[in-house]
Formats: sequence, structure tokens, C-alpha cells
Amino acid sequence: MVTRVLVVDRHQMMIDTLDAWLRCNAPDLMIKASSTALLPSEQGSGWAAEEIEVAVLGTLDSQEDLLPAVRHLVRAGLRVVVLATVLDGWDAGAACTAGALGYVPKAAGPQHIEHAIRAVAAGKLYVPPEVAAVMVDTAPERIKLSLREQRLAELYLGSDALPVRGVADAMGISEQTVKAHLHRIRQRYAAAGIRLSNVISLRNQLSADGWIT
Repeated sequence: MVTRVLVVDRHQMMIDTLDAWLRCNAPDLMIKASSTALLPSEQGSGWAAEEIEVAVLGTLDSQEDLLPAVRHLVRAGLRVVVLATVLDGWDAGAACTAGALGYVPKAAGPQHIEHAIRAVAAGKLYVPPEVAAVMVDTAPERIKLSLREQRLAELYLGSDALPVRGVADAMGISEQTVKAHLHRIRQRYAAAGIRLSNVISLRNQLSADGWIT
């Protein structure tokens, strides 16, 4: 039985190297589609039509793209393996929380990627011992938000996001108060050991935790 695979990595050489390995050593694992970028407009229906079962996500244009990409692919019905350029316990935990079943350092080599694809295709979690040793549990729920903070977060970072001034007007509070609430939310995540470097990472984390949609 052939397992069809999608590979996304900004480096074409990585895609070609994995393709050559699988052709020589695992002909039952076939790279059916590949891309150097995962476009936001891409839909899972095309991959379903190609009968693609597993997606391998390598280096993207930005690290901030990783978790949304994982969630997008999982929603499309694919099982996801993340290839880490640098082993990071936080990234590993966050990727698994977002729905990835596999997390493998690129340095482990194509044989480990092959094992990960096989495990994930069978619906099994694949995390090498060196990853498990440093993985940070990022499963919800990490912080609590009051009803007011939930509304503020949804207005500012949700699907119909407003600027700070718009949030302030909608809630009848000052712009400074809006900023103070956002700062406190970041502080709570920091206390939980979660690094949020910018607004995008805050939005992704609140979405992963179920506070915003």
C-alpha cells in the first residue's frame, strides 16, 4: 500500500534529498506533491483529491507560519510531521498541541523522517527520545482570562480584528487600558514559560488555547 506525501520546505534541495531517499529505500512512501511555500489560499480539497495522507513541514518563510500551517493541514485531513531546523522544546510542544503527530530534527536524517512518516500515517505519535527529553507541555489551559479580557482579546486579535482605538471605543475604555490588558496577558504567558515575541505569536497562542477564534 502506497502512502502519498506532501512536502513543504523553502529549500528545494531538502525536498529533492528526501524524495531520492524514499525512492531508493521506501518506495511505498511517495512524495505526491511538494512546494517551497504553503500559500494561505491553498485548500485541502486538492490534496484530498490527490489522496495525500501525510504532510511533512520543514523550514517555512517565517517561524510564525508554522503553527497556522499545522492547523490548516490538520483541518484538511492530513497527518503532519514537522521537521525542525533547530531542536526546540517549546516549538515541539506547540506543534503537537496544534495537531502535528510527528516532530523530528532535520539533523536526524532522512531515515528518521521515513520512520516518522510511517508512524504518523498509521495515526501514531512519533517523537524521538532527544525531542521527548526537552519537549515543553503546551497543552491548554495555560492561563485564565476574565470575561472582559476574553472580549478584549477577541476584538483585538480575533477573526474580525480591530485596532487598539477600535477596541477601546467598542468597550468604552481608554487605549491605554487596552494596552495594559494585553501586557498583563503576555505577562501571564511569560510566567507559564511561554515566549510571545509579537502580536502574531500572541494571536496564535490565544487561538491554540481556545480563547479567540
